[in-house]
Amino acid sequence: MEKDKKLIEAALFLSQDAVSEEYLSAKLNIPIEKVKKILSQLEEEYSERGIVLKKIAGGYRFFTAPDLSQDLKHFVEDRPIKLSRHLLEVLAIVAYNQPITKKEIARIRGQNPDGAIKSLLDKGLIRVVGRAKLPGRPKLYGTTEAFLYHFGLNSIQDLPPIDIDEAFNEQG
Repeated sequence: MEKDKKLIEAALFLSQDAVSEEYLSAKLNIPIEKVKKILSQLEEEYSERGIVLKKIAGGYRFFTAPDLSQDLKHFVEDRPIKLSRHLLEVLAIVAYNQPITKKEIARIRGQNPDGAIKSLLDKGLIRVVGRAKLPGRPKLYGTTEAFLYHFGLNSIQDLPPIDIDEAFNEQG
């Protein structure tokens, strides 16, 4: 195995977070096209192993193979983020309409989102991304990389297409 490939593999192994192609290129001083080629090779090589390389949240990270999760659950103490229906609804509204104000969330959902917004901020799934150019300059909310990671998405464009207004109008 060539040195650059070993360096990239080791860097991914050491990282707790997804690592972008650009970051690997800059930190390891390897041309970006070569990084992309090596990552593609590593994805293929690891596709049938107990550890797989997956592109997630705009970068690459090693994971255990999904088909082994039940057999390995006794080796890790998994603490998934608990999300009630109320939190999931507000999170979906933010994800599909970001950047969005609290007032717009309340209009779509038909309920005050204050508690849900605070909880989602505390869990790191949403963040303040700016302020609207409206009277009072209300905060604008958007999703985080932790959101992408939690839901196994590479980018927000990977969300399945839905009409969020229509979905909430059908509920009631």
